[in-house]
Amino acid sequence: MRKNNMKKKAAEQTTTPYAIYGFFRSFRESLPDDNDFSDFISTLTITPMKDVVEMVLPFFHRSSDKNLLTQFQILIRQAEQNSSFESTLMRVCDAIDMLGKVELALGFDERLMDGYLRAMQFDNGSASHQQVWSGLQRFLNEECDPNIKKRMERVFAEQKAGDELGLSDDILTTASALVGDDSLYIEILETLQLNNRQNLPWDTVIMRIQRNIEQKKPQVWPMLRKFLDDVHSRRVIDFNFYWDFIDYQYMNEQYADDQYINDQYANDQYINDSETYNIQQKLANINLESENDGVNVIEPPQTQEAQRKQQVVQ
Repeated sequence: MRKNNMKKKAAEQTTTPYAIYGFFRSFRESLPDDNDFSDFISTLTITPMKDVVEMVLPFFHRSSDKNLLTQFQILIRQAEQNSSFESTLMRVCDAIDMLGKVELALGFDERLMDGYLRAMQFDNGSASHQQVWSGLQRFLNEECDPNIKKRMERVFAEQKAGDELGLSDDILTTASALVGDDSLYIEILETLQLNNRQNLPWDTVIMRIQRNIEQKKPQVWPMLRKFLDDVHSRRVIDFNFYWDFIDYQYMNEQYADDQYINDQYANDQYINDSETYNIQQKLANINLESENDGVNVIEPPQTQEAQRKQQVVQ
């Protein structure tokens, strides 16, 4: 009896969402190129379980940890035998990039990461949206200190902004560095999403953001305004331009004033106070549209599996 209980416990430890995530993380770290891991995840997502080991074998040949193939074969065998476990495996697979950001926000704390995955009920395909949301709130309020909670809110805000507005990680990272304040940065992302959903004119969006920034950190506005203009006008963004400015800020332990912009970038056509800088004209063709009405930063984003289910229902 005791031996059976030990076997059952060992099996549970290898099939928890955290154990599954741990395998994916280890495999990612064992590959020489992150593009290999992205291709591996894509292949795993579209391949039937009975064929998946054969299809992804070339990726394991490039892995520096040969033991991971055996672990993967065990996971796939369990998925073939148990549809519930297969669903858990694929939910973790779908959310793998997001989970990496969450783990970073949680400070690579194993207990917190396991708690987050349990709160999100990755192993319960029948959990309702409300159940997941309530579990997440409890986790954030009871398990996370204020600093970790703020980092988590940032992760969710960036995920939503990326999904709804098509903002890349490079764009979000640069915007965050330009603002230099997590709370204010989250508020800006919320404003962008809220106005996108309400389909307001872009000049109204800009005025809301400007009003908020000028109340709290007015010195960041000139360069952030240019950056937002570049992003929403879909110009090719010169990230070096912005990071030179950001580096200057940090080296001097304060934000550069307008004189720095004038001295270093006097020829830039977008940074000036003349009538030629007309936001409405430059951004008149921006199309921001969505069917939703509200924003909740700490509401978890949908996994690809949930999105696929919605498409099937429709």
